[in-house]
Amino acid sequence: MTTRPPFSTRSSGDMIADRRYAYGDAALADRDWQAALDLFEQTLEQAPHWPPAHLALAKAALALGQEARACTALERVLALDPADHLGAALLLARIGGRPVADAMPAAYVAALFDDYAPRFDSHLVGQLAYRAPELLVAALDRHLPERHFADVLDLGCGTGLMARALGSRAGKVFGVDLSPGMIAVAAETGLYDGLEAGELVAFLEQQPASGTDLAIAADVFCYVPDLAPAFAGARRCLAPTGILAFTVQTHSGEGVVIGADCRAHHAPGLVRHLAAETGFTLLAEQEAISRLDAGKPVPGALFLLAAP
Repeated sequence: MTTRPPFSTRSSGDMIADRRYAYGDAALADRDWQAALDLFEQTLEQAPHWPPAHLALAKAALALGQEARACTALERVLALDPADHLGAALLLARIGGRPVADAMPAAYVAALFDDYAPRFDSHLVGQLAYRAPELLVAALDRHLPERHFADVLDLGCGTGLMARALGSRAGKVFGVDLSPGMIAVAAETGLYDGLEAGELVAFLEQQPASGTDLAIAADVFCYVPDLAPAFAGARRCLAPTGILAFTVQTHSGEGVVIGADCRAHHAPGLVRHLAAETGFTLLAEQEAISRLDAGKPVPGALFLLAAP
């Protein structure tokens, strides 16, 4: 899987454009939105086909309340880079310019975590107080204390934190992640019986039917706006009485939204509805704060769903 964009994110190739872009970036950091907008316009006069400058202009326009202008700039990003390595669709979804279900491009997520992989564990655990794997294992201990999971699918396995937390409760563990960089780090742990760099639903479609005891996703579904295909894929893979365990980021409204953190936030009611529609039984649901963002707890929930 190719995760790098077909353009440089650091340079347009034009020295003058790069200098204007750097000034605009500094203005964004200082919250001088109008100056930033002007400087990104000047950047694009020199480098009209450079996606990062269009994205930056959109951010400045959004800060100024100019949504129509932001939409135009974001659509230009997508025209220049249909795979959307920069995540323009996420911003479009936030302002109603694109369906939320289509808002999380695989290329963006893969590139994001490829860059993140070398410092993932230290930053996530050390600075963001990440504890989704521990919360999920605690829930399994509480509701299924004697259960051993012979075959486990670690969905969005990252660097292997979930497999490490499961420990002796898991037999064979197979992992999938969009990011080859994450998969490379996970492979070094020796905790997996198989690893694949790929998309979660496609991975589930390749697995044998009714052969999995536990499918688990720790803070993964915040990158999956439309949970229905993932639920259906997991349901097909799970053996009778198999478990789908996961965390989600939540919000107080209905449905799913793209939050200010550019992640998907699912209403708990939506999760329950999709679970029932897919044929799962709700075994457990609880509020769960799995990490911090800017020092504040991120609202979330943990679910254990049982296959009949």
